[in-house]
Amino acid sequence: MPSSLFCVRLVPNRPNFVMSMTPDEQATMRAHGEFLQGQLAAGTLVVAGPVMDPAGPYGMAVFEAESMDALQRLLERDPAKAIGRHEILPMGPTLARSAQA
Repeated sequence: MPSSLFCVRLVPNRPNFVMSMTPDEQATMRAHGEFLQGQLAAGTLVVAGPVMDPAGPYGMAVFEAESMDALQRLLERDPAKAIGRHEILPMGPTLARSAQA
């Protein structure tokens, strides 16, 4: 089955989350980063990072997966589900630059 790209937005449980993380939440975010590193190494993650929206920062990632269901199953393993929710949207035809050396 061919794979597709999906845009994932990690919406934290509160708007000031980035500025007010507890030590436990900081540990969860470190584990989230390790999860993303693993997905990058596996070739599932295309790009990820924080979006510094003045209304409230959030995380954004682009994943490659066989289906939305497959991606939802993968994201169930993301530790960040404890501090927010994933919003997943399929992407249409995309353009991308070649990797830089």
